[in-house]
Amino acid sequence: MKLRKSHLGAGALSLGAVLAFAVPAGAAVNLQSESSGNSAIKIVKQAKLKAQGAATVVTVNVTCPIGSHYQVTVDVVQTINPNTTTHGSGYVSNQDCSGVTDKVKVPVTAGGAPFKPGVAYAVGRLDVSSPWSYTSLNTGREIVNVES
Repeated sequence: MKLRKSHLGAGALSLGAVLAFAVPAGAAVNLQSESSGNSAIKIVKQAKLKAQGAATVVTVNVTCPIGSHYQVTVDVVQTINPNTTTHGSGYVSNQDCSGVTDKVKVPVTAGGAPFKPGVAYAVGRLDVSSPWSYTSLNTGREIVNVES
């Protein structure tokens, strides 16, 4: 069977059409984990150590509709040495949504060894409630603990 240039062109066009639809769909799935309608959560890359590592303060950007209330929970885990990790959690609750992006400082206390300067991983959860709806969003990212 001999392929003609027209067959190759049609195949390339078909492949391009498939990719054009598949790539945006994948991007939309990723975006849904960090935002939903008028609500969004994003963890800021730098956190500040407190009390010689007994805690770290993680800043979270929160957006939600005015008239709603929210709670933010943050979990942090950090490798202290090749055989030891430390972790902790913190939350801020019963906050009023302003309708714009707010910078929320969440204190996270260490639950074992103290946190240290350097890379850690943070997972955030935003729960937004109002008389007409409830939304829960999650996100995670590497953060860098720095001395305050």
